[in-house]
Amino acid sequence: MNLNPVPQVALVVDDEPVTRLMVKMTLESLGCTPVLEAADGVAAQAVLRAHPEVALVLTDIMMPRMDGLELLRWGRQAFPDIMWIVLSGLETLDSALAAIRLGAFDFLPKSPRSEEMEVAVRNALERRQLLAERERLHRELQRKVRELEETSQLLRRDLERAEVIQRALLPRSPPPMEGYCIHTVYRPGQHVGGDLYDVVRLGEQHLAFYLADATGHGVTSAMLSVLFKQRLVLVDPATGLALPPAQVLAAVNRSICETHAAPGLFLTAVFGLLDTSDASLTLASAGHPPVLHARDGQETRLIRRTGPALGLAPDAHFRQERLELLAGDRILLYTDGLLPSGSERELELLQQVLARPLSSAQEMMAHLHGEAPAGADRDDVTILLIDAHAGASWFDNGAEDPVVETSIAPQPEKEVVFYGESGSAAYLALRGRANWMQCNVFHETAKAVLDAGRPMVLDLAACEYMDSTWLGTVHELVARGGLVLAGVTPAVRALFEELSMQQVLAAIRDDIPAAPELYALGAVGDEAGAQMRILRAHEALSTLSERNREEFKDVVESLRGEQDGST
Repeated sequence: MNLNPVPQVALVVDDEPVTRLMVKMTLESLGCTPVLEAADGVAAQAVLRAHPEVALVLTDIMMPRMDGLELLRWGRQAFPDIMWIVLSGLETLDSALAAIRLGAFDFLPKSPRSEEMEVAVRNALERRQLLAERERLHRELQRKVRELEETSQLLRRDLERAEVIQRALLPRSPPPMEGYCIHTVYRPGQHVGGDLYDVVRLGEQHLAFYLADATGHGVTSAMLSVLFKQRLVLVDPATGLALPPAQVLAAVNRSICETHAAPGLFLTAVFGLLDTSDASLTLASAGHPPVLHARDGQETRLIRRTGPALGLAPDAHFRQERLELLAGDRILLYTDGLLPSGSERELELLQQVLARPLSSAQEMMAHLHGEAPAGADRDDVTILLIDAHAGASWFDNGAEDPVVETSIAPQPEKEVVFYGESGSAAYLALRGRANWMQCNVFHETAKAVLDAGRPMVLDLAACEYMDSTWLGTVHELVARGGLVLAGVTPAVRALFEELSMQQVLAAIRDDIPAAPELYALGAVGDEAGAQMRILRAHEALSTLSERNREEFKDVVESLRGEQDGST
């Protein structure tokens, strides 16, 4: 009887040669080969050291030099995979219990019947095979677990990197706008989400914005939202004019349908175009949750979907609706993660929260969405709130503090203004985003240099943006003469053009030597002086065009009132 396709090596330990021979013959008939022999425990130790492949040991208990129990005790530690069967002519319960306690698989009387030995040997070898298979499976499981852990770590790192990339697609700061403020809050569900939004200034009078929500979660939905952003066209390439929202959605829908044909992949979106010249807002919605239009003293209006979701049918038709925005009106866009069921009761609650005085997008998020438990499979949620009144705008994308944009009260920033001198001119350089808090030190430094009759260069190569206080101050200094501009970026040049700053545009030079070594100038903490600087800068901008005069009228009147009240 062969118990295993691979013959098992056995060892018989007994001080009686006849007994050894009988047991050896029985083992060989059961398929064990070779069957080794040892006359006592000491000899058996030598055999086992020389043959670690031994699978089964049958040993007598009473032997010279080292008995069977002592050999068993040693063997269980030195060769734990060997199966032991103890033979004894002293059929006592104590010997059997001692052998079992030491790890013997079975206990047989000396000179056992062949049937008894066959059962004991077969069971012992099968037990050894089961233990070996269990150990193999355990090692395999451990290997798989390690592979899964490594794969999980790679996926987690990839998702974290994908989240960084996706956040880079979100707008970092609001565009300049007068008479309106925009608040946004963005929270992805699990690292990477399918929500996407943007607010873009188009020309002198239009502000475009959209909010999109791709179906599902994770990388697939994120890539679909990226595809939407990539295929979105906001301006007619032939005329340069802003496209109507319905036309924008129809075009991006056709492009998405042509790009992919996978079932179940679609996204909802709402696109708006604000015309600041007549305070009108045109909206089109592709299967998106309702847009809320709140007006003080009136029932909140719901602008529901004006067409199907994007990516379902290439020939889908979209309508658009036109609203008039009065001072104090509020427009709210959100993704369906804000209202889990989308029921009318939840919509009523959202309208109540929107109607609260000065309720912000973050307050709405906290009240309606709250914080999901750790590890919960929460949905992405984004809120975009437009208020038809002057004030600070900010974008809260969740990774860091909200980025604020306002001409009155931005947050403090790092060093922005730097000064240096060469043999021919003094240099002032702006780095990053310049707001009114650093403007006073810039004005006083530039004024002192120009009063001394020295030429001055304003280096804007590292300047990303200037608020209206800075723009007005630069115009003042250029107008008095002696100041030229170098390294003007397209984004800053666009601000000059938007506000009709012709003298500043004429002062831009391309042949200015590189700036010398510069050092930072700290902001001046004179609040009264800062308020006066803001007023003077906006008064200067107001003189450049009728549009500027209307745009900055409220700011100038408010600041003048504060100045009159303080004197």
